[in-house]
Amino acid sequence: MRLPAVFPTLLIALALPATALVMHPKLVSSSPAANTTVATSPASVTATFNEKITVGLSRLTLWDAASRAVALDSFTTAADDNKTLTAKVPTPLVPGRYTVRWQAAGGDGHPMKGEFTFGVADNKQTEQMSSASPR
Repeated sequence: MRLPAVFPTLLIALALPATALVMHPKLVSSSPAANTTVATSPASVTATFNEKITVGLSRLTLWDAASRAVALDSFTTAADDNKTLTAKVPTPLVPGRYTVRWQAAGGDGHPMKGEFTFGVADNKQTEQMSSASPR
């Protein structure tokens, strides 16, 4: 009757590889940081994930407040860990809110999707308000 004692160990051993298969990339940080406002237009948008991503199955897209696509180019990954996807912003962004939509696929090839937002401040309006205020 040693089978019952071995059975739980066998179940755990079989479950471990299955656990590894259900791991999917999750966003752990971004630049610009999610839900922040930056003073000037960023030169690039970066998304860092919890695991290595498959570059050909991963992407970033940028959308303005009116849901219009904003061009990105020069997609790269961090050479040291393949967890970070970066896209250059070729044209300065006008002040407003932006949404970065990401898709990232890990080792199993299953793409995960998500998004984060950030804002670009209207520095001209801030400067005008500062110069108009009495000193």
